[in-house]
Amino acid sequence: MGQEHKEYTWNLIAKKLSGEASPEELKELERLLRNHPELHYPMQTITDLWNTASPNDQKAAEQAFTLHLDRIQELDIDFNPGATAATDGMEVSDNGLVTSSPHSFTGKTVLKVRTLTGRRAVWLVSACCLALVLAIVSLYPKATKNTIAATTPGNARMAASEILTGNGSRTHVVLPDGSIVWLNAGSKITYDKNFGATHREVNLTGEGFFDVARNAGMPFVIHTARIDVKVLGTRFNVKSYPTDRTTETTLIHGSIEVSIKDRPSEKIILKPNEKLVVSNDDSTLHRTNHTHHTPAIEESLVSIRKPTYEANTGAIIETSWVDNKLIFQDEEFGDLARQMERWYGVSIRFENPAQQKLRFTGSFQKETIQQALEALQLTDPLNPFNYTIHENQITIYDK
Repeated sequence: MGQEHKEYTWNLIAKKLSGEASPEELKELERLLRNHPELHYPMQTITDLWNTASPNDQKAAEQAFTLHLDRIQELDIDFNPGATAATDGMEVSDNGLVTSSPHSFTGKTVLKVRTLTGRRAVWLVSACCLALVLAIVSLYPKATKNTIAATTPGNARMAASEILTGNGSRTHVVLPDGSIVWLNAGSKITYDKNFGATHREVNLTGEGFFDVARNAGMPFVIHTARIDVKVLGTRFNVKSYPTDRTTETTLIHGSIEVSIKDRPSEKIILKPNEKLVVSNDDSTLHRTNHTHHTPAIEESLVSIRKPTYEANTGAIIETSWVDNKLIFQDEEFGDLARQMERWYGVSIRFENPAQQKLRFTGSFQKETIQQALEALQLTDPLNPFNYTIHENQITIYDK
């Protein structure tokens, strides 16, 4: 994308954020984002930062805007922001889920300019965008570089957008078709340049919660290493970590069609409040189970269950991570350790393999890794353990 097109696109983004974009301009922005998917992440980040900007950020944007006006006046350029424009009106409203930093996944405070109108609003938001872009580049140079990547021509038929999260962080993104994807720690999705134009297909590694925009003429397909999930428009969770023993998909609303890799003829239809669990170990395959969902599926390979609910709150455990909660119920310590590694961005090692069989029930939300381990120590006094922490390496050993 040339410099002129980039400036034009940022101007459209500024108009959208300020509420000044016309329906035609919004359609044009959607087209530009579809043709240039590499812009999705910076736009989403800037939108989140703009929506959660502090009063100091707003003041800095105002100062940048004022300096810009002074420059215009020095050049004798005619510009009248309008006598009715004001900047002292602010209001707070909900904006749902926004993220960027580890262990802080939900946010509700959103500052919006209420009485800005016309070109002044657009120019002010443009100044904010510029300030926020500089902040992103200075604070997150590595994350920005690694989050959006283009595949080489030999690796894919078209350039692809890649959105990823490291261990210890979670994020969300709005795809070109309007679908929203929340990514859990240590996860990645990729999609090619034609996503939303000719097809809607993404590749997922890790865990994602999908709120898919409905499009009856263009199904949404998620490809994982073990299963493919096909939907028209619904909300569901897919968990497919390479190191986990199973691949899972949990349906919250609507319906989804699941097929197991290498066996595309067998379709499994899930209904709301159902969870499909597929073993990642091919050595266990054997045909024994018959259900109403599909004529023949392997008992040890596939099972259809109900989601797990937390006893005290009734929260669905499989999707609790979207609300920044790590909930576990009768979980083996070995499996819980893998979740904690991703959740906190640490590495956990057991000196005694038998301790991996200890079982725990509980939840973590704002606890540090040390507080979480101390809570687990108190949970089962009959099976005590101790631990050491050295940087990001944790060792579990007998007490």
